[in-house]
Amino acid sequence: MPAKEVVRCSDMIRRRVLDLEQLRDAHSVFTYISTHHEPDTRALIADLLALGKRVSVPRIGPAGLMRAHRIDSLDDLQSPGPGQFNLPVPPPGSPIEAHPYLTLVPGLAFTESGRRLGMGGGHYDRYLTEHPETLAVGLCYGWQIVEDLPGESHDRPVRVLVTESRTTRCKALPG
Repeated sequence: MPAKEVVRCSDMIRRRVLDLEQLRDAHSVFTYISTHHEPDTRALIADLLALGKRVSVPRIGPAGLMRAHRIDSLDDLQSPGPGQFNLPVPPPGSPIEAHPYLTLVPGLAFTESGRRLGMGGGHYDRYLTEHPETLAVGLCYGWQIVEDLPGESHDRPVRVLVTESRTTRCKALPG
């Protein structure tokens, strides 16, 4: 997508997330730090902090376990972070958010049922397994929603999808 279109669509996605009914009740939000090809989350993070939400972002530790570390500002992030994605990360020792109300999840593709194709590390699947109480919300562009994706028993679906043009409660997966 052209950079101008990424900015436009990311802003629309941000507005839709801020309009989520579930966000109004959320005391804490765990969100990813976007890469160049994902809907941008930086402005959303700033908005969430301005609304008084506790915001946490990923830090991947030993054995590939991802934890939600709280930040008070985007300035708290260390850039670039270690690891394969080279993304900004919260500093070591930052507080861990044990029970985020809402988790914003990235993906390469999603289905209407909430199935997700990630980057292959399984970080979000493991995290969502450990935190079944969190509402998993997939952020993507409309063209990333496909009819079908392969799945495995350890995959964890999202329950809501937010794109630039719609917000969708996901259909239940069979089984």
